[in-house]
Amino acid sequence: MHRYLKALLLISVIMPACDAFVCSRERIKAMELSNRGADEFKNNLYDSAERDLKLSIQTDPTFEMAHYNLGKVYQKQRKWDKAIEAFEAATQRAPGNSNFFYDLGESYLEAKQIDKAESALKKSTELDPALFKAHWRLGLVYLSLERPKEADASLRRAIEANPRLDKPFVALGHLYLDYDGAKEAAQVFSECVRANENSAECFNGHGLALKDLKQFEPAAAEFKKALELEPALTTALYNCGMTYSDWYDQSRSNEHKDRAKEYLQKFVSGSASKDGGGMGYVKAANDKLYALSGT
Repeated sequence: MHRYLKALLLISVIMPACDAFVCSRERIKAMELSNRGADEFKNNLYDSAERDLKLSIQTDPTFEMAHYNLGKVYQKQRKWDKAIEAFEAATQRAPGNSNFFYDLGESYLEAKQIDKAESALKKSTELDPALFKAHWRLGLVYLSLERPKEADASLRRAIEANPRLDKPFVALGHLYLDYDGAKEAAQVFSECVRANENSAECFNGHGLALKDLKQFEPAAAEFKKALELEPALTTALYNCGMTYSDWYDQSRSNEHKDRAKEYLQKFVSGSASKDGGGMGYVKAANDKLYALSGT
């Protein structure tokens, strides 16, 4: 009897409206199944998690956490249509939960349903203005919609809410680079490096901005720091090689030419080109290597 009363007390905190005896029994069973599914999800047992979470929903369709946890299972597997369906059900049952709307917005964004992503993420930030990840994702939405002023504002809100998250800095810095604002980008990436000293992406971005400003020596130093932090960051290899190449054009120093060839050859070699530069960058690197060999 004491155990049953404790269960009822727990339910009253989660779902105060559920006060009927039969509803409480259903909720208790749904909670048990949902918790089991959540544990299975944490252990990467996605099929088992999906089964138990569906059983939880069948037991009590009004239990929002079961819908949300099911959405997380689909989200992890990048099954975006199913994730959206589950998160929509969760937000309908808990319209005041900012995290539910955040995950719904993220899933819309991944599914390229940009207008719906904007709506869900804006709702998330309205419910919790301090939810930095929602501001960041909303900034990405505005970037995809080519609305730079709104992207700038959202990314800055994310940075203000949590400067230890490097992704909003990186997105904002690249936004300025895309709009020929190398000086502003350098300032953003400088703050990124200051707040996130272990972020290779911050150092890589700072290097790009300095390269655009023709500050080749500090740019090369930033790319090398990025590679120290993340040796597999192939964009930093490419950027470092191109920086030394531009520096060589200015200085005509054989040392700079040799460094350019060293980094670009590393970039185009087997694993580097596979991991990531993209065919356009590999071609550009090969073209530059060919040009350097004739000088």
